Amino acid sequence: MGHLNIVRRGRDDETGAAAVEFAIVLPLLLMLVLGGLDWGYYFFVAQVTTNAAREGARAGSLELVDSATNNAVIATVANYLQRAGLDPNRATVTTPPFLVDGGDTVRVDVVYPAGSLTGFIKVIVPANAHATSEMRRH
Repeated sequence: MGHLNIVRRGRDDETGAAAVEFAIVLPLLLMLVLGGLDWGYYFFVAQVTTNAAREGARAGSLELVDSATNNAVIATVANYLQRAGLDPNRATVTTPPFLVDGGDTVRVDVVYPAGSLTGFIKVIVPANAHATSEMRRH
């Protein structure tokens, strides 16, 4: 009788295959994880910006119309952004024109730079969060 030569694959072959598979899957995994972080941060900033614009318009609708009203709006927006953990110095707050519809409505625009938190997919995530709010004066 002759001897049978049995060829067994070693664990080294399996380790090499796992490394190749991981190298193929890694870019997709990174894009999902880092993209989730970037989009999550953008949606957070967009929501805070929307609420800050709403609070600014509310503050403006309760004040008398003068230059102090504009300062009250800007201070309210800055305070809201700061309480949410964002830097109010990075925001652009405008009230163009401050009163619309014959002086019955206050409009506030807030723009805050959001962009990519990780820098991985900064082309896809919007660079700024923009919100506009209008309220009738009381």
